[in-house]
Amino acid sequence: MKLFRGWQGAEAAADRASAPAGPDNGPVIALVDEHTTTDVEALEWAAAEAAARGSELRIVYAFRFPRLLDPVGNPTVDLQSRESAEDVVTVAVRRARRIAPDLPIRTHVFPGRQVTALVTEAREGDRALVVLGHGRRSRLERTLTRRLARGTTASLAAIGLSKHGAVGPSAGRVVVGVDGNGGPPAVLGFAFRAARRRGTGLTVVHAAASSRRRSVEDAVQIWRMAYPEVDVQWDFTRGPIDSAVLAESPAAALTVLGADRHGWLRRVVRGSASYNVLRLARGPVVMVGTGTV
Repeated sequence: MKLFRGWQGAEAAADRASAPAGPDNGPVIALVDEHTTTDVEALEWAAAEAAARGSELRIVYAFRFPRLLDPVGNPTVDLQSRESAEDVVTVAVRRARRIAPDLPIRTHVFPGRQVTALVTEAREGDRALVVLGHGRRSRLERTLTRRLARGTTASLAAIGLSKHGAVGPSAGRVVVGVDGNGGPPAVLGFAFRAARRRGTGLTVVHAAASSRRRSVEDAVQIWRMAYPEVDVQWDFTRGPIDSAVLAESPAAALTVLGADRHGWLRRVVRGSASYNVLRLARGPVVMVGTGTV
């Protein structure tokens, strides 16, 4: 969390005001449940990310409710279940406040499925970032990525368990993987802004033999002009790009991946470099959604 705290307050607000509209300007949405140890890391990361952006944190709790009817026969929610849900959210708010005391926080207690709750919240917040903890990847990622791609502009962050003190060529840097199918403007813009907020450099991983290499290099150069303080390094790989990005992810401050508007759903279903990294990386990973640059 230390990488974020220096940007809280007025500096974060100024950065947000001066930056062009992009896929990282919306609210940060974090899912919590009664088993707080499952989501502590993701919640704290989400609070720090929202504070660094100068945006709002939205805490979502979805619970299965008993099937009850009110006196006139309409479905209703048991008051005790509702109160227990509110208690979970209250604990989560307190934990987020430890990371960023002045952070704007909104809560949503949703009687129903977790995926439905997250998608509903993402639709209400343009260019939102939905954050999942490591323990939820196998259960929610595939369904959630499909639902987010179909009807929202949201990005998805999966917060993994990186090794303490992990080292590597890109230790502490933001790593962005561009595989020729993603949308470089949105992805690179997200990555450059993330590196700037963290006060670190950016490593661009790209296929050495890609026919789009020149266009990607030109796009990177444009963003370097916008953010000259961000040190840029290249990693041209001749092997699978997902393997190269995965090798960097445990030591990276953040790994950023692309998902173009028309191909994201198809590639998630069939498997792709981006989805492999999202599923396997042991560090924070963001798959950028369809928000404009």
